[in-house]
Amino acid sequence: MKHWVVSKTEEKKKYLIVNEKTIWITEQFLDVNIEVLIEEKNIKNVNIFRYDIIKNFIFIDDDFSLLIEFKPKQDKDEIELFIDSEIYEEIKSFFSKNLQHSIIKNYSVIKQIKPSVIGLLFFGGLTALLYNVALSLQNGESIKASGRRGFIKKILVGIADFLGPTGSLIIGGFLTLLFIYILLKTIKNPKKGKVIKLDKFTEVSFN
Repeated sequence: MKHWVVSKTEEKKKYLIVNEKTIWITEQFLDVNIEVLIEEKNIKNVNIFRYDIIKNFIFIDDDFSLLIEFKPKQDKDEIELFIDSEIYEEIKSFFSKNLQHSIIKNYSVIKQIKPSVIGLLFFGGLTALLYNVALSLQNGESIKASGRRGFIKKILVGIADFLGPTGSLIIGGFLTLLFIYILLKTIKNPKKGKVIKLDKFTEVSFN
């Protein structure tokens, strides 16, 4: 088992604790002896995550952070830890060298732009949908909002009716342009880092 203080405030310290098959993340008051708690197995307020539910460890050098991405159908999509710069490289090096059954890659531009591309496609499509619905309502056409997804359709019809064609284009266009801006900014200045991809057999070696 190995542990680090990844960050601290005036009252508490945040710890990252590494075991053979799990990682623990916990916040404890400054006067707490974490080694005693670990030895006595008496740590409270701790989140424990098995490696087999983690998809990626992403170390982002630009802001000294660790992004933990989980596999689908977990309670959380991701957790982000901001690590003190003095120990960031030590933690990154430990995970890179000691995680068995893992693949290490550079933090690629393609992976970084994925969220903004998804947002762009979503809001671009939603804008077109709301505009067409609003235009149909303005022309006096009736929009059926029944069926299995009738509730969602009613919400979309209500939003389109409220915004109108022009409002749909303005609001939707603004959000679409925002994701275009984020996409272009990411492409121009991509972050640097490492992605460690895990599988169901991943574990830590302390040799």
